[in-house]
Amino acid sequence: MTMEKITDIIKDKSAAELIQLGDSLRRENMFGEAINAYNAASAAADATEEVRIKARVAIELIQEINGFVNVDLMNP
Repeated sequence: MTMEKITDIIKDKSAAELIQLGDSLRRENMFGEAINAYNAASAAADATEEVRIKARVAIELIQEINGFVNVDLMNP
């Protein structure tokens, strides 16, 4: 993905396209940008309840990934 601003990338995209963009960004470990795409998907004019649920679940997954701590590695 190029270094375009996320606001330029998400402009004029459908909710489904924004979900796909968020998924792609998440796979590239670009978590902040992915969350922005998921939030934009939820706020899109054509967002359905299914899209809102997918976006919320994806954001929760990213938050779990970022908050993961392996306690076994911390306590040898």
